[in-house]
Amino acid sequence: MVANESYEDFAKGLQSEYETECGIIFGKVPAIAFAKLQRIIEDKEQSVGREESAEIWATLAEKGFIARDGRIQDSFVPAKSGFSLGLPDKHKDLEKGIIEMVASYQIERHIKRERDEGPNKLKKSVQLSPEFASLWEKIKPRTIYRVEFSTDELVAKAITEIQRMEKIESAAVNFNTAALGITKAGVTTHTLGAAVEHIKYGGGFPDILAYLQNETELTRSTLVRILKASKRLDEFFINPQRFMDAVASVLKYELHRLLVDGIKYEKIPATEQNSEWEMLLFKNEEFINYLTSLKVNKSIYEYVVYESDTELDFARKLDEREDIKLFVKLPGWFEIETPIGKYNPDWAIIKHGDETIYLVRETKSTRDFLKLRTTEADKVRCGQRHFDALGVPFAVAISADEV
Repeated sequence: MVANESYEDFAKGLQSEYETECGIIFGKVPAIAFAKLQRIIEDKEQSVGREESAEIWATLAEKGFIARDGRIQDSFVPAKSGFSLGLPDKHKDLEKGIIEMVASYQIERHIKRERDEGPNKLKKSVQLSPEFASLWEKIKPRTIYRVEFSTDELVAKAITEIQRMEKIESAAVNFNTAALGITKAGVTTHTLGAAVEHIKYGGGFPDILAYLQNETELTRSTLVRILKASKRLDEFFINPQRFMDAVASVLKYELHRLLVDGIKYEKIPATEQNSEWEMLLFKNEEFINYLTSLKVNKSIYEYVVYESDTELDFARKLDEREDIKLFVKLPGWFEIETPIGKYNPDWAIIKHGDETIYLVRETKSTRDFLKLRTTEADKVRCGQRHFDALGVPFAVAISADEV
């Protein structure tokens, strides 16, 4: 649905119509709304749950952000500078997610203005300034990486995890029998019974080593060591494909971990071809959507394009701070090579204090992002090693206050 004029009035009017005519209520937050929010505990994401969700809901009601019926109040203005929910310590780590969740119940999130597109002009005066030249000099070098890991360590980890796999069962077929009846009211059914039959595998056996070698690129000798020591090979003959897929998943996960943990970056010598990112790649003008952009003073373009409320808040606060001289949302072509795909970092920043500091920051909604072992977190972790090789401080930030 698209709204043109008087957007706020349109949204309020539409919400009223939905409630009156359709019985659909926007702007009311249920007590279980936060149950699926996740926090990181021992390197894993765990859901908050219904009980803690109810506690959070009660706190928001107590502080006046929602009414006792769950309706969002006018005091909930996350776009306001310095806005905070004032949560107790046990919930503070969830504040970003809670704000996002409450905002998702506002009708404004479910209707859109017309697209407002236009040019984003490059500020030549900033591009040619000594400050930007110094920043670019710091971050423009490219790197190459090499990976060091111990095969024995991989074997040991893989054996342990394969031994922990769920037992591989034979294929099962579910049978349900029912009786049909025809009456004046229509067709009826009545369940007579249900059974499960396990099917013994009787086909030919695939080349397990060739399959796993293709999936992981490990040598046959390494695979033989792992499979024999795991003492789970008998289950291959019960359900070959399921066993191979389960083992391949374990091997790829453990190999992935070791590749990222053992990665080392080195700066490519300036004398070699493609040793740095060229400043000329910045376009004089880019076509953007103003509705997902923030007009700023301290960047190389007139507008900063953001992808989340976290990025919007981050850019707005950087632009307001006196100690921030310049900040740049790094363009999509600024990509760092990693073993798991290319990584495009978020922000390059010049901060003035007792001395000029050049920083790179990645904005995320959780402070413990790097504790996760996901592909996205691992790319950021590789990016951190890249900037370490350049001598440029890198960190994950959830707000501009951490810069």
